[in-house]
Amino acid sequence: MEASGPELAKEAELRHWKNHLMVELLVEFAGGAMKPDDTATALSRMETLHAATYEQLQQARKKAADRQAEAG
Repeated sequence: MEASGPELAKEAELRHWKNHLMVELLVEFAGGAMKPDDTATALSRMETLHAATYEQLQQARKKAADRQAEAG
């Protein structure tokens, strides 16, 4: 993918977000003995994460901000 300007910034932000969530997912599942169902769940979450778009990142941020506003 060739991008420049705002598109390049969006791509970098999306990659950073995906990397961060992948690390969280791996740490969560590495914390204990995994069962076959846990492995299937981890793989499903990885597939979903890899398919995520920048628009989905923006939606997730909005939901998190809304939840935080409701709690605070």
